[in-house]
Amino acid sequence: MAASSTAPNLDKAYNECAWPRLSLEEAMHILSHWASPTMGASSPARAKQVIWHSKHPFSSAGIIQLTDGGKLFLKRHSNTLRTTETLSEEHRFAAYLNSKGFPACAPLTMRDGGTALAWGEYVYEVFPLFTEHDSYRETNSWQPYHNTQHAYSSGQLLGRLHRASEGYHAPPRNNPPLISSIQPLLTPTLSSTLPQWAAQQEGLASLLPSDGVKEALTILEPFHQKLVPLLPHIQPLWGHGDWHGSNLLWHASSHTPNELIASRVFDFGMCDQSCAPFDLAVAIERSFINWLSPTGNITVYHDQLAAFLQGYESQRPRSPEEVALTSALLPLCHVAFALSEIAYYGHILQYQGGADISYHHYLIGHATWFQHTQGQILLESLTRA
Repeated sequence: MAASSTAPNLDKAYNECAWPRLSLEEAMHILSHWASPTMGASSPARAKQVIWHSKHPFSSAGIIQLTDGGKLFLKRHSNTLRTTETLSEEHRFAAYLNSKGFPACAPLTMRDGGTALAWGEYVYEVFPLFTEHDSYRETNSWQPYHNTQHAYSSGQLLGRLHRASEGYHAPPRNNPPLISSIQPLLTPTLSSTLPQWAAQQEGLASLLPSDGVKEALTILEPFHQKLVPLLPHIQPLWGHGDWHGSNLLWHASSHTPNELIASRVFDFGMCDQSCAPFDLAVAIERSFINWLSPTGNITVYHDQLAAFLQGYESQRPRSPEEVALTSALLPLCHVAFALSEIAYYGHILQYQGGADISYHHYLIGHATWFQHTQGQILLESLTRA
């Protein structure tokens, strides 16, 4: 795994915005295609000021103050990453969850009925602002929850999402960049599937070491062979794909006002058809292993993880097969995203340092950690969860 001297670079590579900030002039033009949230459909939204900028590494986003006193959340994507069609896939899933009574943050509809706008080299979407607390705004992926109660509440909400998702039957996405895809893992022979999948990622081949795919397969195939007998038990299900505290909104508990309850979910940018255990594995990888430890000492937040799984099962009890699948998928759930991220940093951003970190410390480093004592203890504990 990453040596301690590389941990700050990991943090820098993954948690700093690489795209220009939204400008007021840009917001004024884009938001005119949406209606004012206070004045009604006949009045376009008019931007007054960009009052907050996100530091998300894959897009630009901000909170826009409107001239009528309202506020909206505006998000911009490069058209190398998303198109209006691929954003609409995410939007349809969020809208379906809302239709089932699940609190997903779905985008606002434009005055012409669409939900995504292409302009120049970018694609835009707009969201309402909700009254709940954005309590994890400054918390990145790979950092824990504030306490076990938050972890429990987050697990409850994910269980509710998976229940609500059960009737959603859209096919898997057509492999856009930077999603949490299970597809390369679904065959008995990873050695044939993974190279083929990697070859479809634009620019990736030139960025990998000459023996990069072979090195990855040497580490990943033993984990995949443990997954193979469980493949017939996978029940396809659309999942969020990037579940962690900073993609949730929170409200005060009615019973204990000082406690916060996870109440709403946003950022469906990495969603796809996978299965509930895969989405759980992604959630575990995101929040319960301190990959960015400044000392390089990787530890597991076992108490928070136990609370999270308890919360999940209170809403959606798992079968024995799903318990086994969660453990089997955990060392593998990052693979497709990590490969896509290598192409993102190296090919789209022309940032070789980020591509190298994504290869050595994310794709290879995370999988290698599961070969050793701490990783094996975690995987074994999950089979008993």
